[in-house]
Amino acid sequence: MAENKVFTFNNVLPYHIARTLLVIIPCLILYGALYYFLFKGIFRLSFVMFFTLFYFGTCYLVLKALSVKVKMWFDENYFYIQKGKQSPEKYSKTDIEGFYAYDYETKAASLKSSKIYFRFCLKNKNDIYLNDVEYKNKYEEEKGNELTKFLKSAQKELHFSKIEKKSLQNIYWYSP
Repeated sequence: MAENKVFTFNNVLPYHIARTLLVIIPCLILYGALYYFLFKGIFRLSFVMFFTLFYFGTCYLVLKALSVKVKMWFDENYFYIQKGKQSPEKYSKTDIEGFYAYDYETKAASLKSSKIYFRFCLKNKNDIYLNDVEYKNKYEEEKGNELTKFLKSAQKELHFSKIEKKSLQNIYWYSP
């Protein structure tokens, strides 16, 4: 029986991480062109560092503005996900082949992560991506605990278990 617990995560990018290039590259071109027009291509390390800080700050602010609050929950037959203020999307539990996620249950301090990373693979080959805007290396206890609870809930509801490691980034494949 489903518990109907709603899991809420803030600052989530609900699309493939490669789409962030649509923000990163134009910002790079903008700041590169601005630097060239202001200083006529003369290389000054202090100005380059200043522009680099503005570039990273702009990218972060734009990506944070594009991020949404995501709510996820399960019932007996469906997985629901609500991105921002949109109406919830409903996916049959049987349509989910598996998902990739960090091993939020790990006890190793160096591998603990409170960054959101989920990729739900559906039978119709449309994937659901959830990525964190924050790229902090510091482990946030409250967020990490909520991610662990969601991972356990997803495994229980979908009858999935951790199968294999995808990469050197502590990302695992979860499936029946």
